[in-house]
Amino acid sequence: RPVRVLLVRTSGRVRLAVRGPYTISTLENPGRRLTSGAAMPPTDAYATDHALVVGRRHFPDSELELSAEREGAIEVNGRRYRGKMVLRRDGARGLAVVNVVGLDAYLYGVLASEVYPSWPAAALEAQAIVARSYAMWRMAQRREKAYDLVATSADQNYRGMANEDPRIRAAVDKTAGVVLLFHMRLFRCYYHSTCGGQTEAVENFFPEPPLLPLSGVPCGYCKGSKFYRWRREFTARELADALRRAGYSVPTLQAIELGRRSASGRVLEVRLQVGGGRWITLRAGRFRRAIGGRRLPSTLFTVRRTARGFVFEGRGFGHGVGLCQWGARGMAKAGWSAGEILHHYYPGAELVRLYKGRDSV
Repeated sequence: RPVRVLLVRTSGRVRLAVRGPYTISTLENPGRRLTSGAAMPPTDAYATDHALVVGRRHFPDSELELSAEREGAIEVNGRRYRGKMVLRRDGARGLAVVNVVGLDAYLYGVLASEVYPSWPAAALEAQAIVARSYAMWRMAQRREKAYDLVATSADQNYRGMANEDPRIRAAVDKTAGVVLLFHMRLFRCYYHSTCGGQTEAVENFFPEPPLLPLSGVPCGYCKGSKFYRWRREFTARELADALRRAGYSVPTLQAIELGRRSASGRVLEVRLQVGGGRWITLRAGRFRRAIGGRRLPSTLFTVRRTARGFVFEGRGFGHGVGLCQWGARGMAKAGWSAGEILHHYYPGAELVRLYKGRDSV
């Protein structure tokens, strides 16, 4: 079935446009056309207590489907998308916009948002297989929900047709239907930007049981990433402010101590002296999220106190579980195939083709 991607959830307005003939139908009576037109200029859409509003039209429906005759003609907030859009009332006055699109067409947008089209073909093909596997796992997990995935890094980054490239589409088409399975089951194929030399075991970052394909492996191929080594400096006030914004009671920040580390060297716990002799302990992943994922790129770090604040030095970018994207690039440049790359990062997993596409080989 098509994949359903949540693009927007808002209590405000969404800007829609269609560059060609379009139809708006009701999903409460499937197939019943409510209106159509030769094109839709940029138009506001929003929800009220009792209606969905598109421009000057008020529709007393809880769900609408916007479809276009031409692929890629629909725009949401200035960005073009393939497939159809479902507009849904979400709560009292909320609006949810869900892109309903073919799985491989969705993957064109994911790869265009996750990797560079200039990377070697084997790295692009490996990313296509991992992204497809993750999407299909999510589709199975959320089949009874109103959407399968969100369009951010909470699932996979997806920006529609922005930055699409023929090399990206070729990688998706060549691997059409290919997924990673473990014991003939889909699993959550995590991936990240840069591991810094060793990927992480899933149970050390996510609240999940150990799994062989996500157990962590050495990686000597991601040194081309600008995040392979990094250094960040913060004042104590900057860190305390960020922690308070994240909901932690941190009047001041006087000291930071690093607790246990995983086998990969990543910090698992961070202890903070926050004034009055009081200490609090956070999981390192939560500490990193509070500071900001780009400001503190990974949990593979050391920290030291300075006269100005705290200096963090580390390696990698992201949670470190599963495929290292920059490592896959390095392996592909060294001559590894997509299958070899995936068998390295997901030990014990199998590559299986579930369906064939036009350009499958």
